[in-house]
Amino acid sequence: MKISQSMIAAALIVALPLSAFAGDKDKTQAPMGTTATADFKSLDTNGDGRISRTEASRDTKIEFASADKNSDGYLDSTEFAHRDSMTDGTMPSDPATPRQ
Repeated sequence: MKISQSMIAAALIVALPLSAFAGDKDKTQAPMGTTATADFKSLDTNGDGRISRTEASRDTKIEFASADKNSDGYLDSTEFAHRDSMTDGTMPSDPATPRQ
């Protein structure tokens, strides 16, 4: 059975736009319109969607070791957006739990 060239062309036209989204599932973006997004993009000088220790060194307010929650050596947009929420790497205490 021969497949016509027009059928192949039609299949490519349908499939190509979908390929643009392949692999984007692991890239979590900070909410659009926030200054965190703009700051992230300005620090991500190579545009790979993550900030290396070298790129982060341009911002003296980033404590890289505590911001890199998964210890992969990079800050993704989620880690960057939450970099100021905790500096000691611990979770906030439960308000129902009395402090010692």
